[in-house]
Amino acid sequence: MAYQVIRNTLIYFSPTGTTRTIAKSVAQGVAINPREFDLTLPLEREKKIYLEEAEFLLLAFPVHGGRLPPMAREVVGALPRGRRPVAAVVVFGNVGYGDALLELYDLCLSRDFEVKAAGAFVGEHSYSHVLGENRPNEADRELARVFGVGIRQSLFCSWNIGREAVSRDALSPYRPYPNKIKLNFMIRPRSCEVCRICVHSCPVGAFVGGDPKKIDFEKCIGCAACVKLCPNKARKFVDDDFLDDIALMAANHNEAKNPVTFLPPNLPEYFS
Repeated sequence: MAYQVIRNTLIYFSPTGTTRTIAKSVAQGVAINPREFDLTLPLEREKKIYLEEAEFLLLAFPVHGGRLPPMAREVVGALPRGRRPVAAVVVFGNVGYGDALLELYDLCLSRDFEVKAAGAFVGEHSYSHVLGENRPNEADRELARVFGVGIRQSLFCSWNIGREAVSRDALSPYRPYPNKIKLNFMIRPRSCEVCRICVHSCPVGAFVGGDPKKIDFEKCIGCAACVKLCPNKARKFVDDDFLDDIALMAANHNEAKNPVTFLPPNLPEYFS
């Protein structure tokens, strides 16, 4: 159905900041009385979000091993159920988005939302500076903004995005979650200034007692925010097998990927 919305509510989870950048660029294109919920940190995810009837949702999450991060279900599952328009966005590290977009689509349907648009955008990989290096770049942000303009147009038409559009095989179950990655780090003592940016940026509160050198690996989800966000690069990966896997992945996916977007038909040509 078509909607006359009064507000665009942006909800995202973004440990390393790339998903945030894409989500905010899309929201700039939608440009309908925006408000924003950054649900990266545990305390923010505890807050209840209230929605009005005439409210459009833009949901954005990173891709972890071809799936959504576990807290995506927590975030979407806590939203009020009801018929409302949404756009589903995932951000992947230049390898592939796997089943993540389909999974987010299904989460939206589980809350009775109508998916008006969907997209998978590229950001720098959490484990590598080579995969998706320096992305999202200016071109990515502009494509995201134009996608947002297309979303705004989609709200005035009756079309929704079908499940088959975001899945090669809509009948297949999601691929299983990969084995949980235990990230082994080396701390460079002389580089670490104990600024605790890593501690305050952890999306699951995995640092023990606020100590940047002590991690509860049962809590850690392997997002690598503590590595990416350290201003002094005091933390680095040291597991040889893990580093070999990342090098192989970088060698096999060195060609820059493009965003993939899904919008209803019959919109202006430059939105497709």
